Amino acid sequence: MKYASVFYTLLALFVLSVIPRFSHAQQIDSMINVYGERFPQEKVHIHFDKAVYNPGETIWYKAYLFSGLLPSAISHNFYTELIDPSTGKVLQRKITPIFEGTTAGNFDLPLALSNTNIIFKAYTTWMLNFDTAFVYSKNIRIVNKNTAADKTPADNKTSLKFFPEGGDMVAELSNPVAFKAVDRYGFPVGVKGVVKNAKGVEVASFSSLHDGMGKFELEPAANTTYYAEWKDEKGKSYKTDLPAVKPSGALLQMIGSEKLQSFIIKRSTTAPPALQRLYLVGNMYQQVVYKATINLSSNFMTSGTIPLSELPSGILELTLFNANWQPLAERIVFINKEDYVFDAVINPLTRNTNKRGKNVITVEVPDTLRSNLSLSITDAAVADKGEDNIISRLLLSGDIRGYVHEPSYYFNVVDDSTRYYLDLVMLTNGWRRFKWEDLAAGKLPVIKYPRDNYLALKGEVLGMPASQIPAGSSINAFMESKDSSRQFFSLPLDGRGQFKEEGLIFFDTVKVYYQFNKDKRMTERAVVNFNNGTWRGLSTLPLDSAWRIPVPLDTQALNRSRYMAAEAERVRPELDKRIKTLEAVTVKARQRSTKDLMDEKYARGLFAGGDAISFDMVNDPFAQSAQNIFTFLQGRVAGLQVNMNGANGPTLTWRQSNTSLFLDEMPVDASMIQNLPVSDIAYVKAFRPPFFGASGGGSGGAIAIYTRKGNDAKPNTSVPGGMEKNQLAGYASLKQFYAPDYTKESDLFEVSDVRTTLYWLPYILTDKSSRRHTITFYNNDVTKRIKIIMEGMNEEGRLVRIERLIEQ
Repeated sequence: MKYASVFYTLLALFVLSVIPRFSHAQQIDSMINVYGERFPQEKVHIHFDKAVYNPGETIWYKAYLFSGLLPSAISHNFYTELIDPSTGKVLQRKITPIFEGTTAGNFDLPLALSNTNIIFKAYTTWMLNFDTAFVYSKNIRIVNKNTAADKTPADNKTSLKFFPEGGDMVAELSNPVAFKAVDRYGFPVGVKGVVKNAKGVEVASFSSLHDGMGKFELEPAANTTYYAEWKDEKGKSYKTDLPAVKPSGALLQMIGSEKLQSFIIKRSTTAPPALQRLYLVGNMYQQVVYKATINLSSNFMTSGTIPLSELPSGILELTLFNANWQPLAERIVFINKEDYVFDAVINPLTRNTNKRGKNVITVEVPDTLRSNLSLSITDAAVADKGEDNIISRLLLSGDIRGYVHEPSYYFNVVDDSTRYYLDLVMLTNGWRRFKWEDLAAGKLPVIKYPRDNYLALKGEVLGMPASQIPAGSSINAFMESKDSSRQFFSLPLDGRGQFKEEGLIFFDTVKVYYQFNKDKRMTERAVVNFNNGTWRGLSTLPLDSAWRIPVPLDTQALNRSRYMAAEAERVRPELDKRIKTLEAVTVKARQRSTKDLMDEKYARGLFAGGDAISFDMVNDPFAQSAQNIFTFLQGRVAGLQVNMNGANGPTLTWRQSNTSLFLDEMPVDASMIQNLPVSDIAYVKAFRPPFFGASGGGSGGAIAIYTRKGNDAKPNTSVPGGMEKNQLAGYASLKQFYAPDYTKESDLFEVSDVRTTLYWLPYILTDKSSRRHTITFYNNDVTKRIKIIMEGMNEEGRLVRIERLIEQ
């Protein structure tokens, strides 16, 4: 069984084992499970190629989407935006398809960009149904040759907040009080001070231990107030009030260790009946994992333990309710069992930091499980500093509100100190995925944006009443891409004159030719409004104070970025001139195979390259004699089993699993291509298992069939005359990362190489038959310290983050 499946099975058993028998079912805990089953949450991590960019450069990114413990299978469309933080204007927006919980893309920054920072926002429409505080947002630093060094503003005051454990200070009950000190931008500041009562008597002292955080013990008296006198690390004095003291109530305290979580519950000695019978509920990943009844009718305090053996790593939320199921206290704790990683290795075979030096590395995953990785290789001075990474984002910072300073710190080395410091983060940040009053009332969230299914060809007939549309009418449509390839659709009209075909994948813009099947003259009286079914979003977003938080740069990164920006500006005229010259001359180079040319012409995204056996059908004289594509493939692909006598037509299997079929990169079944003339086929790729572009991970591999287009195509007369035409936008076009090969010759190589991203590979796919990949890249003209970062996940939801440094 898979890792996550085991967890959920044990989870159910664990809940049953710790839940005492209740006289009646409770609404809240059952509703938590309903939310988890019907409204699972998604969270996003983005792997960028680097941390700092110059105007004119490209932002490369790979997105990982999780739901619970597994790669998300909820959404299929991924939205990314670049936002001007000073105006909230969306400068660029792109939509990319999600496969197996991942997607990748890029943004080209304008040369004239004057911003010193820009906001990168990423989300799915499913995420917009819930608390948008958990939508991914990152402030990216932009540096040009004139960018000034960072200066601390004169009004950068320190603020201090206090957080009683569980939420409240209750009279006569001793309780830890955590605190957090930050500057105006939310960055941590060291502080120390004392707590005094209303009479000015000192009752406690405190001093920050880590990133402006710490805690102290306080037993507040009834009918009194408390304040703190303190100084920040610069010696400036402040005075801050503590939260008000409640005359009565209940407290929840947590004491954790590596293998056990203990709790202490206290109530006021003169508690009303509603505080004498309490309920404690714990949930993880939107599933109830602990529940207990607390009887405090004869005692004012009790304790208990929560075993951790059957729980995974992550945030455990514990909520204390009174007898009427009204929340009294809440506490989140982090369980770190270090069970969330899988092994992967980066081995540098050839290291060379000289000018344009050749480097060779291997990436190896010893496990047989399928994994999906991304790799960035950059100048170390501008590389991602690892302040937040795929592990810390998906386990910590993506699950709590507020800014966490350098969250990856808590996972680099797990010892008693980091566990204690991480608990301070839990005490000083919010979580609260649920509104308890809604759950108590049985209220479900309003789903404004249902789950999507890639792109659509949808729309409605306008300009005539739906009653005048003949019964059984449909629209016949041809969708033509820029490479002249076409797809045909028959789109039935419903009673409102609307139509929809979902599950489509197409890029850039396409032309749509259409006509009505019943009465072709209807095009003279009606207009058909087409759209691709995606969310159009807002052109301007409300300003967010978090957008104004600067991205601090150390001197090395700032100087390197300014130097690279100046050098890029210096060489750009010469590079442009050589590019124009190359357009007018013939460049001699090693002749590429026809299969390479066909792959470049036809395959896109996950279908480009890959572990595949290719067939050039245009230049294969034997291909034309085949009865159909299935008889052609028989015996030509080792391991692929083709059965022509299946009950529902031909069937294909590979490694005992069904093989996925694609026609022009659209999923199809065998019956749709069985009668496709081989003479209409230009190119075929047989992808060895697994193929991540297929539904379910492609455990049986995939066959991608491409129909002829461009110079390969016969004169196309399939579109009838008189059809109406429309245009439709598809996914953002995929851009290939440029990596020079200095073993070849090119006039372009005579210009200085000042790239800071030396190599970017968003997809490295491994499985039991393909565990090792070799990657070759070349240094630029100036870098002496090269940083390699690899992130990824496997099919069980385990994660990996590896950093390597190549230097002289």
